[in-house]
Amino acid sequence: MQPVSCTNCGAPMAPSHDGRTYGCNYCGARVQVAVAAEQIAAGLALDLHDMEAFLAQLANTMSQGLAEQTKIQARGRTVDAIEIDLDPDIFIARRSGAHVVSEHKRIVRGIVLKTNSLPLDHWVERLTDALARHANTNARAAWVLGRIKGSA
Repeated sequence: MQPVSCTNCGAPMAPSHDGRTYGCNYCGARVQVAVAAEQIAAGLALDLHDMEAFLAQLANTMSQGLAEQTKIQARGRTVDAIEIDLDPDIFIARRSGAHVVSEHKRIVRGIVLKTNSLPLDHWVERLTDALARHANTNARAAWVLGRIKGSA
């Protein structure tokens, strides 16, 4: 882990046991440096009740933050499908009649090893886990997580 200086007093900060937060032993300030997937999943859970808003919000956020990894199919303002490539995981959510079909694919060396159809809430959990892993090394993924979570 890289050393982190306190933004309040400049003293070196010590990492917590899981490395997600740092605390200043001098002034007591705390800072979060990594995102837990559980935080993001909790923020998204309320949006699952309104599929139109959920798909639109997810498509908007992903296209702004991780456009290179996101493919969106839409008709006007209606989002028909979203594909998010977070190597080695691919997440697909697409409309099928009045429902949303959500799939997770695991890819290794360009070969799909496994495709799972998942209930949307489980799909969101896997997506947020993958985004959290990417956020810990990628500032744009961290921005996406913040937007999905509603903190931006």
